[in-house]
Amino acid sequence: MKILVSVIILPLLFFQAILFCMGCSSKPAESDLLLPVHFLSMPADLVKIPPFTKNIEIHIKGPGRIIKQMADDNLSYNVDLYTELSSDPAGDSGSIEPGLYSIPVIKNRISLHPGIEITSISPSFIIIKLDKMVKKYFHVIVPYSGKPAPGYIALPSESKPVKVELQGAASVIDSIKSVRTKPVDITGFKESFKREVPVDIDKNFGIVSKPEIILVSVPIKEKTIIRTFKHIPVKTENNSMKKIIITPREMEIQVKGYANILKKKDIEKTFRIYIDLKGLGPGVYVRRAIINLPVGMILTNTKPEIFTVKIEK
Repeated sequence: MKILVSVIILPLLFFQAILFCMGCSSKPAESDLLLPVHFLSMPADLVKIPPFTKNIEIHIKGPGRIIKQMADDNLSYNVDLYTELSSDPAGDSGSIEPGLYSIPVIKNRISLHPGIEITSISPSFIIIKLDKMVKKYFHVIVPYSGKPAPGYIALPSESKPVKVELQGAASVIDSIKSVRTKPVDITGFKESFKREVPVDIDKNFGIVSKPEIILVSVPIKEKTIIRTFKHIPVKTENNSMKKIIITPREMEIQVKGYANILKKKDIEKTFRIYIDLKGLGPGVYVRRAIINLPVGMILTNTKPEIFTVKIEK
């Protein structure tokens, strides 16, 4: 019985060993790897701006198993600007000047597993453009999007702070005329409100805003309009006489007030316009009309201002 078990187990172990060895072996393979470019020792008074090389691609060949593992190695290509560009490798900040530079890619600086060979590199030169770092203050402009509720308007906003400091390349900062925030949506608002809004800058050019977030106060007010009402009849009060002639019998008035009220249908029926005849007997009189308007309305103009009143017995 023991002999039978041995006869079965030994071939099985031998077969597993063959499979293990097959897994250890790896056929030659080729692949492309994208390596991000890291610029080391950037001078404090300089900044890189487009165009600059962000990645290089290498074509490699070697054992397939190792190439597969390399995909997780987070490889990169490092460029030390003081080594490549400076006449003072110790790091004098004035030893590197603004300008456009082309730096050759050196194969030996790419650290790979033994047995892996680099067959090609693209691009073969790294491009970097350096410019002076500057700081400048700009007033903040807050644009609106949408419209408030009907009958309401948005007044110019207030921002805190009123200015931001932009830091970046001199050529980029000098081209900026104004700084805006992201648009503030005022759709449907009837009341004033506050929002924290980011500054709208293109970070692809390495611009930094201080601060990045602006506190914006948006005043929302009811819209006021001036409306003209024509052919308003002029009435009389405190009149005991039967026959009264007013010349002219109608007038035109201009009224200022909230749009939501002045645009209402037949709003003029709420106006009280009359000439007070208290204590007057028969005769001809020159009088002004008394005009009473609802609260919140302001009389801005009248035509005519004087009326002739004839009272007969």
